[in-house]
Amino acid sequence: MKVLLISDSAALGLMETRPEPAWRVKLATLRNKDLLAPDYGAMHVVASLKAAGREVRVINLVADVHNKFELFHEPNTDPEAISGSRIGESAAARRSREYLIETLRDYQPDVVLITLSIYNLALYSRRLLGEITSECSNCRLVTGGIYSTFHPHEILSDGHADVVIRGEGEITCAELLDRMESGAGLEGLPGISFREGASILHNPERARISDLDSLPHPYTVSDEFNVKTRFEILSRLNPDGDYIPGAGFLTSRGCPEECTFCLDPAINHRRVRFHSPEYVREVLDYCSEQFPGGAGSFFFGDATFTMNRKRLARLLGLLDGLPYSYQIQTRADFLTRATVDILKDSGFTTVAIGAESFNQEVLRDVARKRLDVSTILDAARYVKRSGMNPVLTFIVGLPGETRRSIERTVDILKENKLYTATFFPLVVFKGTALFDVFTESVSGKDMEATRLNPYSEEYLFTSDEFPTVAELTDFTRDINESVMDARAAAASMG
Repeated sequence: MKVLLISDSAALGLMETRPEPAWRVKLATLRNKDLLAPDYGAMHVVASLKAAGREVRVINLVADVHNKFELFHEPNTDPEAISGSRIGESAAARRSREYLIETLRDYQPDVVLITLSIYNLALYSRRLLGEITSECSNCRLVTGGIYSTFHPHEILSDGHADVVIRGEGEITCAELLDRMESGAGLEGLPGISFREGASILHNPERARISDLDSLPHPYTVSDEFNVKTRFEILSRLNPDGDYIPGAGFLTSRGCPEECTFCLDPAINHRRVRFHSPEYVREVLDYCSEQFPGGAGSFFFGDATFTMNRKRLARLLGLLDGLPYSYQIQTRADFLTRATVDILKDSGFTTVAIGAESFNQEVLRDVARKRLDVSTILDAARYVKRSGMNPVLTFIVGLPGETRRSIERTVDILKENKLYTATFFPLVVFKGTALFDVFTESVSGKDMEATRLNPYSEEYLFTSDEFPTVAELTDFTRDINESVMDARAAAASMG
């Protein structure tokens, strides 16, 4: 049975749909990461299939076709101008599309695997499924990923996909391919939804994987996903490093909290599972050997990297001899003064903290963050005093938050000289608790006007305080400019 996995489909969508403002010069760094970062979920699945002895052909719609730094270089300097990079030309998207079609026609796979995780291009990706089946009418199309997990019925109702894998895909995908190859039915296979004739069936959920160390790490399939090319290009484009392929890894899955703006409570059911420190060291050794030079900073993308203090101490004790400094994100209540000190002593340079709001009532009752504002501020101060860089993120538009309270948040940041802060407009999507709040208060017609872009299944949260999308996004822009001006003024004063 010939199995083909299509990688970089979301990147192709970015090239073909060109959603505003993604192709503005000011977003070049973020856009290039979106174009070149591999789908780590797909890497995990292929690594597990390969370890089990199953052959899977992988094609990378961007990284296989556009493999030169010069294609991504941004020659324009005006932040508001449209990108002048060669990767932004229509010919680049056309070459990727031709590569996809030619592969489908030449390889004639029996099964096509494609992830559908990115909400802001979800409708494009669902349309792409139909285009794939039109070129490969005899293959069985299987999709998975975060978006697929929460929208299996809609995807299957489109009539293109045969099976949707819900939740973690490593074990489910292997069992699914075994059944397909043997001709067995799909009834009872946990973690999938599928079409059978005119019916759409949803099998029971699969339990989350308890022993993460039992899985091969994703970089074991670096060659299949052309990670070295991605690493080399992004390292030149973004020398400071920020989750560059080959320089990033999730050492755990899940978060114990129930934040209303986040999907993790629905995905992981507030349960955290950890890789052992020894497993993490194995990944770091592999990456340092396979991807030398370039990015000297390694990013741990866990939601709660410092949650388990005993494990953290063991992990940090295994970092000797590696060529990296480290960046993390974590919760403020897992950043005691002692934890901050040990991070600093172990080569960590940046700590990102999801603050969300400095309005205590909003933080507790709306975001359900289970944090005091004082705890967030103390953690950020600890990080700053240690010599590391605290990066705080906030949400504009949480119900109950006002313009004045957000401006007060900026005042607090300035008073504490915490200038590396970014504000994002509140975006909601199916699976989050705030999406349900939004749909109860907004009609279907009005909701359509808040769609992030014509291809998106993300919606900007309008409210009495921010009754239009423009008011929400304009105010967010103004707040960010205020913080950046304060940062520039502080820098000029030394």
